[in-house]
Amino acid sequence: MANILVVGKDLPESESLLKSFELQGHKIFATANSDISIDNDNIFTFSWNKASSISAKTLLIQAEAKLVQLDRVLIIFDSPSYAKKFESDKIEDCTQAIENMISGYMYFCHTLLGRLAQKTKKVSVGFYLRSAPSKADIISAKAITQAPCTNNVSVAQAAFKAMAENFCASLSELPEVSVFLVTSEPGNDLYASDRDTGAWFLNYFDALEKLKNKPSGKQALTWIKAGGKMPGGFGLFK
Repeated sequence: MANILVVGKDLPESESLLKSFELQGHKIFATANSDISIDNDNIFTFSWNKASSISAKTLLIQAEAKLVQLDRVLIIFDSPSYAKKFESDKIEDCTQAIENMISGYMYFCHTLLGRLAQKTKKVSVGFYLRSAPSKADIISAKAITQAPCTNNVSVAQAAFKAMAENFCASLSELPEVSVFLVTSEPGNDLYASDRDTGAWFLNYFDALEKLKNKPSGKQALTWIKAGGKMPGGFGLFK
């Protein structure tokens, strides 16, 4: 069984996703938006202050202390979830939006990269973008009927995509780290079910870790659709 760190989609929003991991016997350390008590010994939580670089370091230190060995890391940006928290585009909301949807991820990914560069045991890292249409998407693609998210969320979503790609490139250079990028859009079969998405991620991690050779940096930078084929199941990873 694996020890999994889940960052970005905080409890209680991530409960269904985490339960899909726990039901398979894995141990999980997850970020939470408050001090939440979980009634089992397999899920540990951390109330992450995304505006603080020190909090990002503490998050990783505590995750390693509780899990002992860090096997898998899943970094999530859930645009529909953020859209519920940032429902308006007011200038006074910008600082909080930047701290919660951009700065925190940057602090954590820099911390993670530095830590994994010191490790000699294999670790798998996944970036997951659950996207939502922007106002620009609605105008340019008439087929989209879903309401757009605010500009604050749309800008942060684009920032996460760029951040994920560039940290993916950096992480792929580490010999003991396998990394991948996953996206899910409205209409995707797994978009509405965190539990099914969690089960797919477990299968993906398993398949990735069974590969004789980890994906190259170029292969790792290819965005995968959630629910897609497993590594080794198509030409990209052969």
